[in-house]
Amino acid sequence: ATSVMRLSRVARSLWAGVAPVPADPILGLVARYRADSNPNAVNLAQGAYRDDEGKPFVLPAVVDAERRVAEELAAGTIDKEYTGIEGYVPFLGATARFAFGEKSPILSEDRVATVQALSGTGALRLAADTLAKVAGVDSIWLSSPSWGNHAKVFEAAGLKTQSYTYLDQATKTTLDFDGLCRDLESKVPKGSVVLLHACAHNPTGVDPSLPQWEEIAQIFAARSLVPLFDSAYQGYATGDPDVDAAAIRTFAALPAAIMPSMLVAQSYAKNMGLYGERVGALNVVTGGADQTAAVLSQLKQRVIRPMYSSPPLHGARLATSLLEDPALRASWRSDLARMADRIALMRTSLVSALNARGGGGREWGHISDQIGMFAYTGLTATQVDALLEDHGIYLTRDGRMSLAGLRSADVDTVADAIVAVVEQVQ
Repeated sequence: ATSVMRLSRVARSLWAGVAPVPADPILGLVARYRADSNPNAVNLAQGAYRDDEGKPFVLPAVVDAERRVAEELAAGTIDKEYTGIEGYVPFLGATARFAFGEKSPILSEDRVATVQALSGTGALRLAADTLAKVAGVDSIWLSSPSWGNHAKVFEAAGLKTQSYTYLDQATKTTLDFDGLCRDLESKVPKGSVVLLHACAHNPTGVDPSLPQWEEIAQIFAARSLVPLFDSAYQGYATGDPDVDAAAIRTFAALPAAIMPSMLVAQSYAKNMGLYGERVGALNVVTGGADQTAAVLSQLKQRVIRPMYSSPPLHGARLATSLLEDPALRASWRSDLARMADRIALMRTSLVSALNARGGGGREWGHISDQIGMFAYTGLTATQVDALLEDHGIYLTRDGRMSLAGLRSADVDTVADAIVAVVEQVQ
């Protein structure tokens, strides 16, 4: 006993020297908002849809799908067994068709290896590990700016991240298309992997037009660049999933001889409201059926199996129901249009309210010109800090505002605060 006591006095915890890491910038703001005693505080930091009363919105189609699953479980016609390593099989075909289109040649040619993932972030991490471990890629190019977690995901897999021009540095709110093309044609080395936002660019809400996407695709083909699409908002941006998939399908329409490789990471958090279910997919487009089989085997055995073995079942069942059942699909598409329309209304309402107050001497039309759940306001970090400290309005420090969290009742409050800060703070 004395020996044990002596040892316990000198033992040192493995974690004794570990320092805490600062909170995630966005999730830290959310936590602060929840603890805020200001009754007029407005959370425009988090990328999650709220209805016009500020409440989470569970889609009616999802409620119906949940009921059907519960009934089938009660009847014993389905179970809770593991999925395969690649995921829930009915979901795999459905999600690939959703991204590429029902009649896409790359599907009929068996050129796509699809696996279920832990929402969009998980899909990106699978992509990162596959690029590093299977394809031998050591770097990836991201837009400037890009979602704050992009670099962290790819760097965690050992990839070096580099940036290409995206946002116009003069306006801070529009696309620098010439600069984007210039970088893709000269700065980015041939054969590089380049991450693209399929629609509703995060954080800017600034997307290329379809003719611009077509031009970008030709640059990729000419320089053998490999696109990795982050598709987190299909159907949620415009309310029409086919419109929102136009960029992906423009690239996918190119023949294998000139576009033999691409990747598409999908999330169903925003467009189905399945935030907590963590439903997503990674699609790896190859040059042919033999390559597809080889890549799928590598994904399953070298990437997924050692990481989490197999993905969750329940959310994938729900997503498959919305994608495949005609009645649920129609209901879901109606829900999508409803959400997209509310966000668009918040954009125009805020712009009108800002203009009615003189805008603080600024133009605000870019907010209604942008698309998706976010607006890139052009506010400086100092102005964002003032909005938070003086007015209780929560934005991320890059000036990104989540229109999906704005209520009609808060539009005037937010407009008053923005104008006051713009007039008082540089």
